[in-house]
Amino acid sequence: MNKRLEGMFNPKSGKCINIALDLGIFGERSFAKGIEDLAKSLPGIIDGQPDAIQLNPGGLKIFNSLNLKTDVAIALRLDVTNAYEARDIEYSWDTANLATLSDAFDKRVKVVVLNLLNIDENSRLQEQCVQNIQLIGAKCREEGIPLMVEPLVMTAKSGTGTTSVGDVNKIAALVRQAVELGADLIKVDPTVPMTDFNQIVEIASGVPVLVRGGGSVPPRELLERTRIAIDSGASGVVYGRNIVQHPTPAKFIKAIRAIVHKNASVDEAMLVLEKK
Repeated sequence: MNKRLEGMFNPKSGKCINIALDLGIFGERSFAKGIEDLAKSLPGIIDGQPDAIQLNPGGLKIFNSLNLKTDVAIALRLDVTNAYEARDIEYSWDTANLATLSDAFDKRVKVVVLNLLNIDENSRLQEQCVQNIQLIGAKCREEGIPLMVEPLVMTAKSGTGTTSVGDVNKIAALVRQAVELGADLIKVDPTVPMTDFNQIVEIASGVPVLVRGGGSVPPRELLERTRIAIDSGASGVVYGRNIVQHPTPAKFIKAIRAIVHKNASVDEAMLVLEKK
């Protein structure tokens, strides 16, 4: 594994807990619930001891201004999409500019993040994502910066934006495309059923796979999904809204740590979450 990428992973367990705080970039205000004031929210997230946090360039600027005493790694998102907006979208797009790669020269940034979207077989949108990955990925390899690709299969719902599709075959095809495009790390939705997730790990051909949280689910369900993902060979998790919109984000991160880093059961992790 790339030495820089190793900074994303816990040195003892070899796994990664990445908390996604890049939610405000997607043009949907509800996504930013819990992190409206990022400068105020960040210390509480850090208290949970995640291995990494996922930020946009603006979020990285805020993070650096706080001078927090932490060695947390940064995953830096470089693209923007309108796919999550809660409306009927006439033209879906995902844009990334090579110039923003300069933000990844920050020593805390261990990986950059780009989407690979398949929304109702929209080939134009997927083409944009592929071009982003080809262009920025080539420069990443030149500069020694690892690339995380987020292959997501989704469907558009009238008036409400997109929702994830858990079909293992569709997800596997897109994950393999990400691998072939040069991904160093994969961030992907859970499968339905989650017991199929081992197929995603297998088709990734040795590229580490992190399972994504997606929409809000009950805490126990997220912990159960985490347990299955780790048992299926996942290298960790990337959770956003489920954590930042929870009443006690730091405690929830510690419950996830119990599973990911200490091999705890779901019941044991729930005790961590519910501890007074």
